[in-house]
Amino acid sequence: MTSELEVDAAAVRAWARALSATAARISTDPPPPPSGPPWSSTAAASAAADAARAQLRALADDISATARQAAAAADDYDDADDRVAARLRAVR
Repeated sequence: MTSELEVDAAAVRAWARALSATAARISTDPPPPPSGPPWSSTAAASAAADAARAQLRALADDISATARQAAAAADDYDDADDRVAARLRAVR
């Protein structure tokens, strides 16, 4: 019997860890900008920065969720392999 799909669970887990690390790096808030005079564009720039931070946090959350799903999939593949191996041992 040959497998139509082979999964390197360790590589998937390593990828999930890399995704988690990326999400952690981009989810930290940047330092506040230096204070300065209130120019007419200050409010608009502040609103744009707030929107960008919110999008970045949402992206980090999505990346973290993908990492969790990838790690869970690797666990599921390992569990399936273990079940198949146990069934094959029982047949012998």
